[in-house]
Amino acid sequence: MAYRLIFSTTCLALSSLASSANVLSVVDKSSKPDSIAVKSENGGASMSIWATQSGNVISTGFANNLINGGFIDHDILDPILEAHKGGLGYVGGSVGWEKVWTAKPFNGSDLALCGSMGSESIYDVRWTSDMFELLWYGNGGHTGRVDVFSGTGVRAGVFNRFGLGLENSKTQQRLELSVVQRLGGAEWSIPYGYLWVSEDADSLASYLQTEGRLHARIDSTDSGALSMGFLPSYGIGISGRMPLVSETLPIRFEIVFKDLGLLFESEGSSVAWFQEGFSTTGLPLYGDSLTIESISNGDLAVDSLLLTGNSAQRMTLLPSRLSAEFIYEPSEKLMFMMSVKSGGWMPELLYSAGIEWIPSDKIALGVEGRYGGWGGLRSAVWAKWRYSNRRILVVQIESPLGLFFNKPISNNSYGRGVTFRLERIASKR
Repeated sequence: MAYRLIFSTTCLALSSLASSANVLSVVDKSSKPDSIAVKSENGGASMSIWATQSGNVISTGFANNLINGGFIDHDILDPILEAHKGGLGYVGGSVGWEKVWTAKPFNGSDLALCGSMGSESIYDVRWTSDMFELLWYGNGGHTGRVDVFSGTGVRAGVFNRFGLGLENSKTQQRLELSVVQRLGGAEWSIPYGYLWVSEDADSLASYLQTEGRLHARIDSTDSGALSMGFLPSYGIGISGRMPLVSETLPIRFEIVFKDLGLLFESEGSSVAWFQEGFSTTGLPLYGDSLTIESISNGDLAVDSLLLTGNSAQRMTLLPSRLSAEFIYEPSEKLMFMMSVKSGGWMPELLYSAGIEWIPSDKIALGVEGRYGGWGGLRSAVWAKWRYSNRRILVVQIESPLGLFFNKPISNNSYGRGVTFRLERIASKR
């Protein structure tokens, strides 16, 4: 399925670059003060840095309680447990930077060389509501029920990327071939696991299958100490943008994809695989078999299997991203937008809808509501300042109240994020 998506997206982008005579033509944004111009001598460019974090159940108030210490009672834990809609809790985000640029068009052509480069650290944590309840409450309140741990996991990675391609300076359609390096990373997951204790607490059954990988090089020094180094892996992906605009209505539509492709993992990652199974239909206090006495004394034997070693080469998907945005501009000073995004290790689709107000040629202000990704419903605000003829500073803040750590005003927030971007508008022909 992934191969078909990559192939079809590439063909679509190539055909779009080759032609622009349709009922839908590509946006000419040269009249907008905060956009990258369509026709240019010197192409547009941007430089972005960001740091974001969001979750759907762990509030900033709960994190503040953990940091400050104190007694954590049901008044704090119950709302978090009830917030596990669908049975899963998430926390994730990213930190990184990216530079995007476009050169001037080739002589006698609308095509121009374009490229991008950047680095990003991504992390993704998931757990089931049963896992949360077992860790914070114990299982005394739900004997006779199967606790499911399948789907719990953690992963993190550091990625560097460089892309080079072509952009149609007239239509702004863009296609790049990206080389992606995973500098390092780690992952741990429970593909399958459960725990069951009978209502009378005299029978139990459990099974756990878990796997961990550390994508780093671990060697022994002459002194016997362990040393850790980078174990980079490389991948190939495609990135691009396909903006379209109606010739009769003030609407436009834009599809953006980034790093759709495969990562070829190097061999040598440290791998540990563990499987455990245990069950009993009776649990007497004393005796020669499995008893409460033998468990309390630590004489517990279970069927378990632990395998460790180094990984072989394999292929996996890059942390690709795909987004579609719809924009309606009823006037030069007002803009409405809606979008849906996926990928980047987000467990759910990210939906957003917002409005931007442009009171002058120098200033633009916007507000947006977001739902999904790693988090629930939250807000984002931004401001654009055109401080010179061709340069714009953009500042965006997601979940602004979440930035006030250890303050009561942040207790009901579930994340935070800050993005700074410098844009250079392409000069007109």
